[in-house]
Amino acid sequence: MERKKIASDIKEFIQNEFPKPGLELTDSTKLLDQVLLDSLAIISTTLFLESQFDIDIVESDLTLEVFGSIDSLSEFVHSKLTTIPPSC
Repeated sequence: MERKKIASDIKEFIQNEFPKPGLELTDSTKLLDQVLLDSLAIISTTLFLESQFDIDIVESDLTLEVFGSIDSLSEFVHSKLTTIPPSC
């Protein structure tokens, strides 16, 4: 899956689930600095990412760097998708 599509899906999810009127959400918007994501929102986003992209996210993946922006989230998902071994 293209990283651009991943970013688009994540952006749509965040806009729908955690609306912030007056804030223009871009791929580089600091999600934690703009108070778009708190601890419960990170859990919700994690569940979305796992189901939407069929990836497994472990506790060590839950970092400020990964959840910092749509760019960092899409890069994280893309890297997970490209390192998944093919099914037997």
